[in-house]
Amino acid sequence: MPLEDQIKKDFELYRTISSEEIELLPVKNPQPVKVGDLRVIQAMPPVYFVIVEEMSFYQEKLYKAVVLTEEISLGWLSKETPLLRIPESKTLLVALPFWIYLEDLFVSKFLKKIGTLKMEDIEKLLSYAEKTNIPKTLQGEYIRLVMQRLAPFNTASLLNYLEKLEEYEESPQIIKLSPSIEETFKEYCFQKAASSKEVFKGKNFLALIEKLQSYARLIIYLPQEFIGKNVSIWIKGQKFFEGELKKDKLILEPLPALLDYSFLEEELDVQV
Repeated sequence: MPLEDQIKKDFELYRTISSEEIELLPVKNPQPVKVGDLRVIQAMPPVYFVIVEEMSFYQEKLYKAVVLTEEISLGWLSKETPLLRIPESKTLLVALPFWIYLEDLFVSKFLKKIGTLKMEDIEKLLSYAEKTNIPKTLQGEYIRLVMQRLAPFNTASLLNYLEKLEEYEESPQIIKLSPSIEETFKEYCFQKAASSKEVFKGKNFLALIEKLQSYARLIIYLPQEFIGKNVSIWIKGQKFFEGELKKDKLILEPLPALLDYSFLEEELDVQV
């Protein structure tokens, strides 16, 4: 069968069997989570994850996980696409070019550990996920379906993680923004992304948009070890704050009330 026909056939089959939400079943013997773990959700079809990064604020942990699949024809995009064989099995997995965030309890409770990867393999997976664009093909449509299927776990983990951080907090450091920020945000006044986002993960921060009646607040969580250091916050190439970090939680307000703030994922930068 020609490859294009095989991809189309596999895509239609996947779309049929994955139409229902994933039913989470607790694993029988939970194991502590570590970077390098190869884990699986027992769904139909199964979804695999490699834990590639750990983020820890206080005693709470959040993990970055690259997604893999058994659907080789749908997931394999080029000779650069990493392939992985499950230990003690003939099952071959292919890496998908995206990752999600999962909280510690979710991973240990619902993702069964089936192997461990070496650091060089972890770096290869992470590099592929970060640098590879999702194509506008049937394979790209498949990848977006997988992303959509996993989105509730990603969002829930981020929000639960933020709620846990709230329990540790004292009063935050509040930064009052100049009215000139209206001009910076002007081009986004009527913009609405296909998938609205209000939680963002940067290289060294976690951020949340809180929408109020007439304006919004940008809440930024930074590692505790940054306290006492000089930080600067940039939005769309413009610096809105620079100074000593006194708390590990910053609140920037007021932000203009917009339909969507997804652009901040690309435009928000925190430098230490």
